[in-house]
Amino acid sequence: LIADDVLPRVKASRKFSWQSYNEAEDFTVPDTRVGRRSAPNQVEIGGHELESALEDYGIDVPLDNTTIKEAEGNGWDPEKRAVARATNIVMLDREVRVANIVQNSANYNAAHRRILAGTDQFDDAASNPIDLLLEMMDDCWMRPNQLVFGNQVWRVFRQHPEVVKAVHGNSGDSGVASRQAVAELLEVQRILVGTARVNIKRPGENAVIARTWSDVVAGQFIDRTADTSGGVTFGFTAEDGKKVAGTADVDMGLYGGKLVRSGESVKELVVANRAGFLLEDVLAA
Repeated sequence: LIADDVLPRVKASRKFSWQSYNEAEDFTVPDTRVGRRSAPNQVEIGGHELESALEDYGIDVPLDNTTIKEAEGNGWDPEKRAVARATNIVMLDREVRVANIVQNSANYNAAHRRILAGTDQFDDAASNPIDLLLEMMDDCWMRPNQLVFGNQVWRVFRQHPEVVKAVHGNSGDSGVASRQAVAELLEVQRILVGTARVNIKRPGENAVIARTWSDVVAGQFIDRTADTSGGVTFGFTAEDGKKVAGTADVDMGLYGGKLVRSGESVKELVVANRAGFLLEDVLAA
């Protein structure tokens, strides 16, 4: 799961204000000349203040006391397993939310999103994905310092002849590129690859397992010192810093039971939409 790297967590209160940055905020330079007996010009630091609030996400796993007692005799702890199961569900749900935010073209400035077709798509032999990514990164008003690939896109990209040639200095007809090598090549801090899968059908329906991250490449400038008080960054996740995990006795069956709960209070936000880019339909097939 890569959600915590894509939209890093920052501390926030239950209700909080945050700064959304417009296009000109960090690029307008006032007159900085100062007369011998005059005061310097002043500028306000910060974007447009908006209000928001944390949202609760959690899940319960029921356990009857009979099952708990039988498990104790067999040397395993069903409560710990239930906590792990519940936590995994909550974290996968967060991965889906973050993937939906990052893959939503509405969260980007129109100049920084592109739907690929034909020879621009990475699985086309005539494509040059390196040039395309460099162009998209350089067009962003804050150059991305991390890139997010859907798993299938990454598999094609790391074997692309132009990428292999640039990384290994060979003809490009064999070999694969590592994440570290690509990060150095494109001068970014990290390459993130979304590999999670999720059942897109409702409970009770036949399962259809799909990739959480589709055939996209997204770039973000992430300032890990930014928080709700300010700082230009593509986005972050506000949280109160306290995850919920525990059990509660409940009236269940003949002998009673417990509910094992896991959850958290968070809010995922896009802060500066010109600090990122999105490529869609990166693969033809």
